[in-house]
Amino acid sequence: MTLLGKSKTVVLTGVLATVVAVALPLLSAFGEGGAQRDVVRNATTMGMLYLVEFMAAQAGAPPSREQTIEELDKILIPSLESLGKESRVLAGGIAAGTFTGAFVIEAKSKDEVTALIGALPASSMMKWQVTPIETFAHRADIEKKIVQGLRAQK
Repeated sequence: MTLLGKSKTVVLTGVLATVVAVALPLLSAFGEGGAQRDVVRNATTMGMLYLVEFMAAQAGAPPSREQTIEELDKILIPSLESLGKESRVLAGGIAAGTFTGAFVIEAKSKDEVTALIGALPASSMMKWQVTPIETFAHRADIEKKIVQGLRAQK
């Protein structure tokens, strides 16, 4: 790896670690009392949860120092700041030392998530995968109904 590539990696890692540590809250399901908050959350929200995973579309640093600065300043940093300020993003971050990351977002539809991703300056620089997810409380309710149905079959 060239000195420029190492420098870019160090800068990106620092920026991403700062964003993760400061801007993105922890998902309630993993904190103290998370299960209780999960139940309350289900009763008060209308949106679905989506897991959004992303990774750099191409590896390697831009050919020049100026292009590296331009990409960081105009594309990557504004995208990270936008995600950090987005109230619908419940948790997320970047895998340390990589150009991959994920976040959980609450939205009314997958199209709404796609629109949010498309509005990010870095949208074309990343590969994106969006997966609908269920809360623990919602899945527990489904499983309870299955148990009730099986018991009724006796």
